[in-house]
Amino acid sequence: MKKYHEIFKNAFLISFFYTISITSIVYINNITKNQIVFQKEKEKKILLEQVIPSKIYNTFKKELYIIKNKYLGDYKTHNLWVLFKNKKAKAAIVETIAPDGYSGSINMLVAAYFNGKIIGVRVLSHKETPGIGDKIELSVSNWITKFSNMSVSSLEDKHFALKKYGGEIEQFTGATITPQSVTNAIKKTVVFIKTIPSILNLLNKDVCEY
Repeated sequence: MKKYHEIFKNAFLISFFYTISITSIVYINNITKNQIVFQKEKEKKILLEQVIPSKIYNTFKKELYIIKNKYLGDYKTHNLWVLFKNKKAKAAIVETIAPDGYSGSINMLVAAYFNGKIIGVRVLSHKETPGIGDKIELSVSNWITKFSNMSVSSLEDKHFALKKYGGEIEQFTGATITPQSVTNAIKKTVVFIKTIPSILNLLNKDVCEY
């Protein structure tokens, strides 16, 4: 009898603490859910404001889509914001990746008009060598800002390459692989952005792959 009493006692304690744990998790989730949504929206706003001027950010309507495309560096999903002015799509911002950086993938935001003119580019994260490859970061140098107002005509655009390879873009001292990787990724991303008007009617809130 004493043995059964111990079993019931332990079962009750396990159930009690299990219930307390689940209740606590649900409660914490509920009180933090709105804060998490607010924080994500805040982070998203900061990212977008890094690549487009405030006059565009404040006056263009932004629609978010999730998309896969081979020109965006991998086959994972990427955020795509299409910018509308007077209900007409004018430009886009895309999360993209340079997969062949010196130390791995380089995550970026690229904003451009549909005619191929770049609005802005920012590096979101990377593992490039400090003091050499990290000059792609705005906090280290202004190299990344030199892409603003440049244009990409096609993947074969020879002007959109490092000067070392006959193009118009300066690399920085001590590094070639990193700026070349970033330049190639920007070119491919802008070529993708130029195709958006032709696929705009096919985009929806689900993952689209083109």
